[in-house]
This record gives sequence, C-alpha cells and structure tokens, in this order.
Amino acid sequence: MEGNVQTEVGPLRPSELLAMVRKGEIKPETRLRKNDSAWFPASDVGGLFEAAVRQEIQYYCPACGLRIDQPPRTCPRCLRDIGRGEAREIKPEKMTANIALSGEAEEHKEERQSVQNWLQKKVSGRSKK
Repeated sequence: MEGNVQTEVGPLRPSELLAMVRKGEIKPETRLRKNDSAWFPASDVGGLFEAAVRQEIQYYCPACGLRIDQPPRTCPRCLRDIGRGEAREIKPEKMTANIALSGEAEEHKEERQSVQNWLQKKVSGRSKK
C-alpha cells in the first residue's frame, strides 16, 4: 500500500521477500500471492517472519573482500577458490523482533522469548558434552 493506492510487486525470490520483511516493507497483514493464486496475508507464510529475525551470516572473500555467497565457491572478482573455512563471516547484530512480531500480544512475546532462551540453553548444553 502506498497511501490509499495498492501496488503489486513481483515476482520475488525468497531472499528478496525476506529482505522486504526485514526492512518493514512487508508486514503480517500485507497481502501476498504465489503465481496466480488467491491473495492471502503474509502472516500465513509459515516461518517467514521467524526467518526475518534470525541472524543472516554474510561471507566475504579473504583475498579481495567482496561479499560472496556461502562457500565453497569461486570469488567472481579475484577468481580465488574459497573453501568452507576460508571466507570471513560477519554476523550482524541480532535484529529486534519488533518487525516480525508487531501484531503479537506482549505476553506472547515474553512467552516466545522464554521458550527461545530455554531452547538456546538446551542446545548450548548439548554442544558442551
């Protein structure tokens, strides 16, 4: 929506859709459709808003510093073959859940956070063993 005017954008790749959610351009009530299907709210896309608040790891070529897709791959700028452990990884600061969970009641946010904390402790405990 731009004011009172609806605009149609697309088709979009999944990464483009995620980027729009992260920027706040797509909200849970935004209407989407796949191909020529009926329109539905973005909140019906399973995992879309959860994925938007996950950290996105960015990879960079260790030789020239160009941002690249997940290794192994060849850098398109310097043509260096980059193995899995060779690329520099940058993990942006964790995004706030306000973007994806803006329509969620406050008590559900706290409940979700406590479940996430429990799961994180459980996983980290398992990796120490």
